[in-house]
Amino acid sequence: MNIGNTIKKIRIQKGFKQTDFADKCQLTQAYLSKIESNQKEPAISVFKTIADALGVPLPVLFFLSLDEEDIDPKKKEAFQIILPSIKGMIESFF
Repeated sequence: MNIGNTIKKIRIQKGFKQTDFADKCQLTQAYLSKIESNQKEPAISVFKTIADALGVPLPVLFFLSLDEEDIDPKKKEAFQIILPSIKGMIESFF
């Protein structure tokens, strides 16, 4: 799971600078930077705050963060087939 990269990608897509977004989430810029680079894994409440500030439901944030190694090998083929459609649908909503 690469949640830090997903947070960074969505933050940039939404036009937030890291410093401003950290302030919005009541985090330090340094802490947000460590989250985005996957050096820190904060409490679920921090992820919820970040997801709310991004305007994305927390389960969607987690889904978008899935990597292939997170998927059961028996289900990888199906996952690869549905992933582009689901991601496109999610991006059009959020």
